[in-house]
Amino acid sequence: MEVRVVHDDGVAQLIFDHPPVNSFDAAFLEAVHAAVGALPEDTLALVVGSAVEGIFAAGGDIPWMARAPMDELLPFVALCQETYSAFERLEIPTVAAIEGACLGGGLELCLSCDIRVASESSALGLPEATIGLIAGAGGTQRLVRAIGQGIARDLLLTGRRVSGVEAGAMGIVSRVVPDGDALPAATGVARQLADGPAAAIRATKRLAVAAPDLSIGDGLAREREEWEQVRSSPSSQEGLDAFAEKRRPNFRGKR
Repeated sequence: MEVRVVHDDGVAQLIFDHPPVNSFDAAFLEAVHAAVGALPEDTLALVVGSAVEGIFAAGGDIPWMARAPMDELLPFVALCQETYSAFERLEIPTVAAIEGACLGGGLELCLSCDIRVASESSALGLPEATIGLIAGAGGTQRLVRAIGQGIARDLLLTGRRVSGVEAGAMGIVSRVVPDGDALPAATGVARQLADGPAAAIRATKRLAVAAPDLSIGDGLAREREEWEQVRSSPSSQEGLDAFAEKRRPNFRGKR
């Protein structure tokens, strides 16, 4: 099975298992997209990882791209964009567990996730420009939004690969862990989110995803609207009561 989903009390793990390098061909992308769309309603957080040793995902099938006609290539690029955007459109938080090579489309998918956890010696990059392509599945847009123009242009234009440690310093990933720990660490983050106040977490994600496309005035207006809705939720009241009473909140019981 190229893509499998494992559920554990609100946390889903979406695991790539498409040896040798989890390359994104059309069938694999369609399986990933279908898996995201079929997540149960009680899923509270999603982890994306790999079962292939030393590989998160190495991007597209370059030999196929070299010989495919344009009328096949353009729908493929559209499928890449749609599949990766599906992670961003999810209401629940998504956490990428980066272990090993995370290149091209692999990194573009991770940039669509809310939180990125990388092992120290993982290798991240967008090498498309070095072979005459561009990072056309969101890379030129999301990397700039994630880390700003300066470093993003360097990586996009040169195709330079960076380690997990370097990626952490650049802000491409927000957490760096020892080799072999990316998936358990990412799952731990997802568990924390799944046990948290769902209304606040989902509203925060919606606002953060929309922020680059809104004026500050429009963004603040939306923030006020979301604030009112979140404050009216049972989990918000539980969180405030627990803080006042100096106890641990029970958000799972307030949904």
